[in-house]
Amino acid sequence: MPDTFSSIQWIKDAFRDYYKPRLRRDLKRDPTQEEMDRRFEEIYDRLKLTLLVGVNEGVSIQFYEIAQFTLDEFNTFRFSTRDYLKERFGGGNFKLNFYEVDSFIVTVNFKIHGEDPKWEHLLPQNSKA
Repeated sequence: MPDTFSSIQWIKDAFRDYYKPRLRRDLKRDPTQEEMDRRFEEIYDRLKLTLLVGVNEGVSIQFYEIAQFTLDEFNTFRFSTRDYLKERFGGGNFKLNFYEVDSFIVTVNFKIHGEDPKWEHLLPQNSKA
């Protein structure tokens, strides 16, 4: 497996509950690390991502999609995702949703404090931000 995959362990860990159970069912046994790594690479090559931000609305938080990323775009910031979100979108409660094509994989949450939001203009007009 390429070294680039070993250096993004946080993504592999986040995806494990998505691909390991199905791989186990398909193989009818526990998959080896090599089989899991190969499946991760297959999934990774088909990634799509969406970014949502939380907005306080009364006593609840409503999340709104503010960006979509292709795999090529994500690869430019996958090693420093928090820094990228802080620089481009400022502060907030973010949900980065990962999809294998159109199948939901997982949400990874990022809370960035102490920064002014840079995303308010990306919200739908009917939001209460």
